[in-house]
Amino acid sequence: MSRKWLDILERTARTAVQVSAAAVLALWIDAGSFNNIDWNTMWQVAVYASGLSFLMALAGTKTGDPNDGSFIEPTE
Repeated sequence: MSRKWLDILERTARTAVQVSAAAVLALWIDAGSFNNIDWNTMWQVAVYASGLSFLMALAGTKTGDPNDGSFIEPTE
Protein backbone atom coordinates (compact mmCIF):
# COMPACT_ATOMS: atom_id res chain seq x y z
CA MET A 1 0.00 0.00 0.00
CA SER A 2 1.37 3.41 -0.91
CA ARG A 3 2.29 6.13 1.57
CA LYS A 4 -0.63 8.25 0.36
CA TRP A 5 -3.25 5.60 1.17
CA LEU A 6 -1.66 4.77 4.52
CA ASP A 7 -1.77 8.46 5.43
CA ILE A 8 -5.41 8.79 4.34
CA LEU A 9 -6.42 5.68 6.30
CA GLU A 10 -4.52 6.86 9.38
CA ARG A 11 -6.26 10.26 9.27
CA THR A 12 -9.64 8.56 8.87
CA ALA A 13 -9.02 6.14 11.74
CA ARG A 14 -7.81 8.90 14.08
CA THR A 15 -10.90 10.96 13.28
CA ALA A 16 -13.16 7.96 13.98
CA VAL A 17 -11.58 7.40 17.41
CA GLN A 18 -11.60 11.08 18.37
CA VAL A 19 -15.17 11.70 17.26
CA SER A 20 -16.39 8.50 18.93
CA ALA A 21 -14.86 9.58 22.23
CA ALA A 22 -16.36 13.07 21.96
CA ALA A 23 -19.76 11.68 20.95
CA VAL A 24 -19.81 9.22 23.87
CA LEU A 25 -19.00 12.04 26.28
CA ALA A 26 -21.66 14.33 24.82
CA LEU A 27 -24.29 11.58 24.73
CA TRP A 28 -23.38 10.50 28.27
CA ILE A 29 -23.90 14.05 29.53
CA ASP A 30 -27.18 14.29 27.61
CA ALA A 31 -28.45 10.88 28.77
CA GLY A 32 -27.41 11.39 32.37
CA SER A 33 -26.07 7.86 32.63
CA PHE A 34 -23.66 5.65 30.70
CA ASN A 35 -26.33 2.93 30.41
CA ASN A 36 -28.71 5.27 28.59
CA ILE A 37 -26.35 6.35 25.80
CA ASP A 38 -27.83 6.12 22.31
CA TRP A 39 -25.07 4.02 20.70
CA ASN A 40 -26.70 4.16 17.28
CA THR A 41 -26.32 7.94 17.28
CA MET A 42 -22.68 7.66 18.35
CA TRP A 43 -21.88 5.34 15.44
CA GLN A 44 -23.72 7.57 12.97
CA VAL A 45 -21.71 10.60 14.08
CA ALA A 46 -18.42 8.67 13.93
CA VAL A 47 -19.09 7.25 10.46
CA TYR A 48 -20.18 10.63 9.10
CA ALA A 49 -17.11 12.42 10.48
CA SER A 50 -14.79 9.65 9.27
CA GLY A 51 -16.27 9.85 5.80
CA LEU A 52 -15.68 13.60 5.71
CA SER A 53 -12.13 13.10 6.97
CA PHE A 54 -11.48 10.53 4.22
CA LEU A 55 -12.81 12.87 1.53
CA MET A 56 -10.81 15.84 2.86
CA ALA A 57 -7.59 13.81 2.94
CA LEU A 58 -8.27 12.53 -0.57
CA ALA A 59 -8.84 16.11 -1.75
CA GLY A 60 -5.57 17.11 -0.09
CA THR A 61 -3.63 14.78 -2.37
CA LYS A 62 -4.88 16.82 -5.33
CA THR A 63 -3.82 20.23 -3.97
CA GLY A 64 -0.92 19.70 -1.57
CA ASP A 65 1.65 16.94 -1.32
CA PRO A 66 0.53 14.14 -3.68
CA ASN A 67 2.04 11.55 -1.31
CA ASP A 68 -0.21 12.28 1.66
CA GLY A 69 -3.51 13.89 2.61
CA SER A 70 -2.12 17.28 3.59
CA PHE A 71 -3.21 20.48 1.86
CA ILE A 72 0.25 21.96 2.54
CA GLU A 73 2.75 21.62 -0.26
CA PRO A 74 6.15 20.22 0.60
CA THR A 75 8.87 22.85 1.03
CA GLU A 76 11.73 20.68 -0.15
